[in-house]
Amino acid sequence: MCGRFLLNYDIEEIFRKYNIRSQEIIKYTKGDFYQGDFYPSSHIPIILESEEKILKLAKWGFPLIGKKGTVINARAESIKHRPMFKNSFYSARCLIPVNMFYEWKDEGNKRKTKYKIGLQENSLFSLGGIYKVSIDENSNEQMTVVIITTESEGDMKDIHSRMPLIVKDNEIDLWLNGSSSIKYVEEILRSNTNYKFVIEKCETEKAKGTDNEKYEQLKLF
Repeated sequence: MCGRFLLNYDIEEIFRKYNIRSQEIIKYTKGDFYQGDFYPSSHIPIILESEEKILKLAKWGFPLIGKKGTVINARAESIKHRPMFKNSFYSARCLIPVNMFYEWKDEGNKRKTKYKIGLQENSLFSLGGIYKVSIDENSNEQMTVVIITTESEGDMKDIHSRMPLIVKDNEIDLWLNGSSSIKYVEEILRSNTNYKFVIEKCETEKAKGTDNEKYEQLKLF
């Protein structure tokens, strides 16, 4: 599961890394681009591709139809079969730039330990996601996004059974291009990154009130 991440990077570095020439978020300049922790239901920066790569803001979470609540994660193993996700998987894939993501390890006795996880190879890396236009509570259209999760690999297995999908730099164009063969896109879902993780223990806290508790129902997806 992925319920929080850190992005603390200059926006111009993001433009360079992803070769973004069309700076569609004109109001976000070097001085006022938000940096820090991002949570579900907040507006997060995503990279997508139409005629070229662009940076947009999207609300984190697909709204549930006919009831309250949002879905923040989609499982890689079932994403192309779920009605909520499959159309976006085939035609509306995106990337979420991050420096680190957070996970909580269940220690038993209603205690969880928080960890920050980054990569040795890249201080700025990409999580795989999908997006769509949803209707909010005021009947307005808004772009929404979910982060894809996969089975944990490497040292992440000691913390949690799931982790966000990490898209390698050499897979970015394939992932974003809506014309890419779905066969090769699915290989990204299944492949291990073989990256070395930088894992930092933060603190142990009561399970109640953590991000994982707030979005417990989302593990069903």
